[in-house]
Amino acid sequence: MPIDRHIIDEINEKTDIVALVSPYVNLVKKGKNYMGQCPFHDDKSPSFSVSPEKHLAKCMACGEGGSPITFYQKIKNVSFPEAVKALATPLGIKVDVEIVENPTLKEHELMQEAANFYMYYLNNSAYGKTALSYLEKRGLTSDDLKHFSIGLAPKEKDALFQILKNKGFDPTMMMDLGLVKQREDGSYYDLMIKRITFPIHDTHGRVVGFSGRALEDDPVKYLNTPETKIFKKGEVLYHLFQASKDIRMQKRVILYEGFFDVIASYKSGLGNAVATMGTALTKKHAELLKQVTSDVIIAYDGDKAGQSATMKAIPILEEVRLRCDIVSLKDGLDPDDFLKKYGVPAYQAAFKETIDPLVFSYDYHKKGLDLNNSNDIQEFKSRIKKMLKFKDQSIREIYYRKLAKDIGSSYDSVMPKDTQFGTPDQKPVLPKPKPVTNKSLKKYYGAEIQLFIAMTQDYDQALRIEQALGTQFVADMDLFKLRGSLMLGYYPNHAVFDIDTFKDILNPDLLKAFETKVLSSLTWKIAPIYKEEAVTELLSVMQTITIEKGMIQLRENILNEPEAFTKANYAEQFKQLKNSKLKGKVNS
Repeated sequence: MPIDRHIIDEINEKTDIVALVSPYVNLVKKGKNYMGQCPFHDDKSPSFSVSPEKHLAKCMACGEGGSPITFYQKIKNVSFPEAVKALATPLGIKVDVEIVENPTLKEHELMQEAANFYMYYLNNSAYGKTALSYLEKRGLTSDDLKHFSIGLAPKEKDALFQILKNKGFDPTMMMDLGLVKQREDGSYYDLMIKRITFPIHDTHGRVVGFSGRALEDDPVKYLNTPETKIFKKGEVLYHLFQASKDIRMQKRVILYEGFFDVIASYKSGLGNAVATMGTALTKKHAELLKQVTSDVIIAYDGDKAGQSATMKAIPILEEVRLRCDIVSLKDGLDPDDFLKKYGVPAYQAAFKETIDPLVFSYDYHKKGLDLNNSNDIQEFKSRIKKMLKFKDQSIREIYYRKLAKDIGSSYDSVMPKDTQFGTPDQKPVLPKPKPVTNKSLKKYYGAEIQLFIAMTQDYDQALRIEQALGTQFVADMDLFKLRGSLMLGYYPNHAVFDIDTFKDILNPDLLKAFETKVLSSLTWKIAPIYKEEAVTELLSVMQTITIEKGMIQLRENILNEPEAFTKANYAEQFKQLKNSKLKGKVNS
């Protein structure tokens, strides 16, 4: 059930915003407000403003923050319902929201105990001294070890098993989580032996798995715990939890292939680093990144495999509307080796010279081809055509001119003759427009208000609606401008919609429009939850507005200049309106 809007407003109004922010920001009173250094970005001067009067805590530089609920949600990295519940309880406000208890609480406790044991053993054993010496030679300090919770799996074959057993954990659960195995005689032994351990955390900071590097000679250099009910490689990014604050501060994330690359990045001062866990990037990985940033730098290895992985990652990131750029390190070195060879300044400089994904893709497709060979020329043209298939027309023109120059041909000879809607022999099947029954624009205005409210309830839904409506299907200019403020000024910096924060980015005219046309509407007060079917129906209504506007204009023209119209040319103009409407729906 959705949380009543009045309860949300009550929590925001009654929460002492200064007391809430103080544990995270050193506040100094400045007139009516308080100022401090922003906890969400690398703030050189106090930019974070806290207003007790407006119940807002917001950075004047990066725009992060908002109402008490929004601030708590972001600083604690919890869900909106969890933030509401946490702030409502001390105020004595009853909230009808169900916080689902963690069904894997015991499993996470067991994994944390394992991590604690590994860390203790590293720092408090004779064998640990050998491991510490190795780690020091790799350049890791005690602070690095603490930040990454690095530990050591002992020589003894069942040391972890015995510790966990003495703490009352079930051996079956230890096996299910991949920490121990069982011999045929029924005895148990540890999976990790004589290995440096790197715990893997989920987005809530809970340990879900381990990766271990052999400390002594071993044919298996790296060993990961297997996938379990709480550990899915395609759904976890190494270091994402620890890097979340740095990512928000830098407003971008660096994506690596391995965890030693992440450690090297952190040591070089680039703490906004994550890595996939020995698997290709998945859409779930991209969605996790989308929760904390809109900008990704791919920093995979410079070898052939790394470049291939980069090519596969680009469309996955772009699918969820993430901007991505690529870092190409010279000599084809991986990030860890590059840092060792060239040092921190050179490493940091490399990340200031990122490559556009289309530039990278174009060069990748060109590599290895002989452009004096007709077969390779045809292959190159085919690859570039596929690369540009869904790109903007201006981008297509730039790269087709580049292609023509590279193969020694003319622009006209390489530019495809088909349009973005398909070749003449592949005509798209176009949907029929809904018949218009209401001759006024009133129903479109109502539909547009509902769609805007739906956009405030879910970011992915907002993207879908914005793409469908665009600049063509508009009933009210104020609502059109509010859509623009929501998608360009609000959502890039905020994961969840907050009324007060949104109001703060509006100019006086738009603020008035928001309050009179949206907040005062009956739909807003009822606060319905818009499901996919309802949004689809509202979009269908809006996508008939062009023909309706055209019909209105046509009728006005007939009234004003009746002598200029015959039955035949009226029918022809009506047909043109319908065709225009159909094309508009394809574009949307």
